[in-house]
Amino acid sequence: MRKTILLILLFGLAFHSSAFAQETITIGSGNFAEPQILAEAVKILIEENTDLEVSHVRNFSGSSLIHSAFLAGDIDFYVSYTGTQFTGILGMEVTQEWKDPKKVEDYVQEQFYDRFDATWFDTFGFNNTYAVAVSRDFAEKRNITQISDLSEYASEMTIAMDNTFRERVGDGFNDFLQVYNLDFKRPVSMDYGLMYRAVGSGDVDAAIAYSTDGRIAALDLVIIEDDRHFFPPYDGALVARNAVLDAFPEIREIIQPLIGQISNEVIQRYNQLVDVDYKDAADAARQMIDEIIS
Repeated sequence: MRKTILLILLFGLAFHSSAFAQETITIGSGNFAEPQILAEAVKILIEENTDLEVSHVRNFSGSSLIHSAFLAGDIDFYVSYTGTQFTGILGMEVTQEWKDPKKVEDYVQEQFYDRFDATWFDTFGFNNTYAVAVSRDFAEKRNITQISDLSEYASEMTIAMDNTFRERVGDGFNDFLQVYNLDFKRPVSMDYGLMYRAVGSGDVDAAIAYSTDGRIAALDLVIIEDDRHFFPPYDGALVARNAVLDAFPEIREIIQPLIGQISNEVIQRYNQLVDVDYKDAADAARQMIDEIIS
């Protein structure tokens, strides 16, 4: 009887001490190149500096789905954006006072810690916000450098965007038109995979793009200045469950070389490797680490 009790106690202690002594942790990413590259970079750094294995689950469609998996413990980390969580998961409205990147970042960090027992790391260093893209030829012929310059030409222009931006409230298309007092001849909804090429070929005159998309440079498009500071910040960052960081505190230091080191131009170049050159995100991440950290 005493032997049985001893075995039960030993089993209980072993289970408690190994509750997070798992051999595999899981990181999630969305269904486009950028978060997948960053997730792979985190995976590489952790695996090369610990005995842990990292499983990367790609192609979550939407911030609410990946966040639900995170809260359920199905994933331990994921890559996201301050503006996405500010308006989505946290349900905040974008007003002028919330256009300050540091203020939004501080709020998201505080709320994720208090509400979800999670750490929102400092940003990687880039802001993948919405942006207006036009062809270089279109911009140079009309001397367009900022969005306000479009007022003279908007009535003759076709502008493309995805359905998400067209339907957003607070920082979507209708609000954009009001802030800049623009009236485009033809707004069209279009898949992002087609939109950049449509601008480059002249099928549309402008597009509401992602500012760090690799196809911007590849197709020689130009991002024009948001001179009225309409678009909110979408600074990319890593989110982690505190329970995992408590179990493996070395992870904080291991991923530190990525924090604040990746500019818009840098991430755009690695996005281009995936979206234009058709490399796998893991290969792009390996190159990023070799070039930025090593």
